[in-house]
Amino acid sequence: MQRLRRRTRATLAAAGAAAGVAAAGALVWGGYRVPADLLAPTLVLDLAVGWSFIGVGLVAWTRRPDSRTGLLMVVLGFAWFARFAVAVDTRTGFVVGVLVGSVHLSVLVHLLVTFPGGRVQDRGQRVLVTVGYLLSAPLDAVFLVVFGAQRQLGEGPPPNGLVIAPSNGEFDPSGVDLAVQGVVVVLFVSLLATVFTRWRSAGPAQRRGLTPGALGAALIVVTILVERTAVLLLIPPAVGVALAWSAEVVLVVWPLALLLGLLRSQLDRSAVSRLIVELGAGLPVPERLRSALAATLHDPSLELAYWLPERRTFVDPAGAPVRVAPARDRALTYLERDGRQIAVLVHDPALAGEPELVAAVAAGAGLAVENDRLHAEVRSRLREVQASRARIVEAADGARRRVERDLHDGAQQRLVTVALALRLARTQVGTASSAELAALLDEAGAELAGALDELRELARGIHPVLLTDAGLGPALESLAERCPVPAVVAAVPARRWAEAVEQTCYFVVSEALANAVKHAGAAQVVVEVRETAGRLRVEVGDDGAGGADVSGSGLRGLADRVATLGGELTVHSPRSGGTRVIATVPCA
Repeated sequence: MQRLRRRTRATLAAAGAAAGVAAAGALVWGGYRVPADLLAPTLVLDLAVGWSFIGVGLVAWTRRPDSRTGLLMVVLGFAWFARFAVAVDTRTGFVVGVLVGSVHLSVLVHLLVTFPGGRVQDRGQRVLVTVGYLLSAPLDAVFLVVFGAQRQLGEGPPPNGLVIAPSNGEFDPSGVDLAVQGVVVVLFVSLLATVFTRWRSAGPAQRRGLTPGALGAALIVVTILVERTAVLLLIPPAVGVALAWSAEVVLVVWPLALLLGLLRSQLDRSAVSRLIVELGAGLPVPERLRSALAATLHDPSLELAYWLPERRTFVDPAGAPVRVAPARDRALTYLERDGRQIAVLVHDPALAGEPELVAAVAAGAGLAVENDRLHAEVRSRLREVQASRARIVEAADGARRRVERDLHDGAQQRLVTVALALRLARTQVGTASSAELAALLDEAGAELAGALDELRELARGIHPVLLTDAGLGPALESLAERCPVPAVVAAVPARRWAEAVEQTCYFVVSEALANAVKHAGAAQVVVEVRETAGRLRVEVGDDGAGGADVSGSGLRGLADRVATLGGELTVHSPRSGGTRVIATVPCA
């Protein structure tokens, strides 16, 4: 494929050179009378225009084969030379020259409207391009058939065998010609507005690529507008020739401006080498790395996010989670190293037109990005640890306040009642009957028994005695028996684990059962504990409503407790699909 493309470009280059020589020969020897004093500058300008478009178009096509801009420039160059067939003193040359005489302007409109990608993007662009093509060959064909040779500026054109009925002076088509020129003026005014609007709405990186072409396009449009307006105003021929030459000079310069843009891209690639040297001078801090990438890619708004595979999320250089998604004014380029995704660049969409530059920057900065990704991962873990510690402290404070409240509202009130009863009994000794004193003491004893039960229940919530004495299996069976919803302990290995492991698993089941009762509306709960490859897996599943809030304080606290042992807590809770809470912790 590459060889075929090189062969095609070489063939086009040779054909372009031959077309230029043929056009020059047509002007000099074809019978089209050009004043001697105008022949040299006419030849130079005409050859320069055609060859500049063909040459720069081939370079652009080579550098950007996915863009149609280079191909359009090549077509424009050939159309420019083809128009000189009208100078050949033959009927065929005359007809061909008339038919293609304005095609180069249509291709120019197409090129200016769709620069730099070469593809029509919206309805407005499609309308401009369509009108441009309708004003060239189709309209020239109408003039050729209906009016004969009146549009030709040369003297004594050969007989036109295609004309339907020569006018013999009865009808002057100059009015129609002026109307067409007016439409051309309107077309190029619209084109100028389109170029300006596209440049103004572009971002910094996109403007950098658009500026050379946009300035040249604006100059071309203004020059052609002046030339066509002069035709409408019927100015002297000498002024018209000067304006035509001015337009051709601009047409020579504009492809060179595009070539300058391509050379600037080459200079940008040399900046990649400077980037590698700069990053290799020392370990880059996050902002320095981002700034270096932004400067090399000419996009001050560039952002860098790092991929953490274990957490399946992107984080910023500080380790904070970020949401990465493409938008209308932002594009994404994912960076890989050794086949692994390590980061993503969020940048101006204009950089999509410089894939080689972006790829070179990504390759050159790959090691620095990977190093900074590791730092970002450490910062992310530190942030998570700090947040987890804060939640643990908050949970401990909440538990302490809950114990204080339970003691105050329960056992403390009962003990106060016992104290009052005993004080009353003491004051009645010697005056009250034995039956009355016995009743007071019985009341005090009942309150003491109630206080003792409440203290035991409270202590069980803080640290279940059964768990310490009998192990995880009996403790979970006790939880299931006390659960208001039917709960089944399906499997628990008959062995003991470290105290911290058993406590964590116990509280996971306790919280999951409480959530199933209070929030899920479950009809049944199943608890299962299995040991696999040195890890203990606890699963609690219910048939409730699902949709559990995993960010709630209860489940979040469980996740923190499990994480302190190096474990992981996951919650699967689809709407109307029940809830499964799964905790996996190391057995040791």
